[in-house]
Parts: sequence; structure tokens; C-alpha cells
Amino acid sequence: MVRLTIPSRLGDPGLERHQVRLLDLSPEGVRVEHVHPFPDGHQCFLDLPPALGGASLQGEVVWSREAGRKEVAEGEWLVSFQSGVRFTTLTFWQQGRLTAALEILEAAQKG
Repeated sequence: MVRLTIPSRLGDPGLERHQVRLLDLSPEGVRVEHVHPFPDGHQCFLDLPPALGGASLQGEVVWSREAGRKEVAEGEWLVSFQSGVRFTTLTFWQQGRLTAALEILEAAQKG
């Protein structure tokens, strides 16, 4: 299984309902960082950023856990979570967009 790290310049979040930061991507799924926990088994849609083709891919949350805490003001903490999402029921077009996104990431890693 190929799992590619997403450089921050390619994984910037959009302005969707739940903002997530893409951490890595594979043909089977994605790991994301966010500020609210996602329940296991939750069905979701992940919109790839325009730099990765902008496709919307459906998936299922397979795990979610607290990833860290940062004090943002005295007594106020920002908690971050990471989740693994497995892609489900991708159409032929979505599979093609995912393949294209992975090719973009491979090219970015090679410099």
C-alpha cells in the first residue's frame, strides 16, 4: 500500500462544515487532522483541495483519537484529533481523480 505525506502547501483546508488538514493519502484512505472527534463508522465526504484535483470522495471513519493539546490563552486549550478514513464506493471517475492526486503527491515528493 502506498501512503504519501501531503505537503502543507497542497493540503490546506477549505471552508467546509468540518475543516480538516490532510496528513497523508493512499489508494485506500486518508489520515486527517481536525478539532472535533469523529465517531468510528461515521460516513463522510472528503473534498480534496484544488491543488490535488478537488474531487469529493466518500469514506468511513475507521479510527479517531486525540493527537495533541496546545494552550492558546491562559487556561484555554486547543485540542487536535487525527482520524483515519477508509474510502468506500468510489466511482470510476472518483478513482481516477484519486489516482491523479496520488501522482501529484509523488511528483511533489520527488521535487
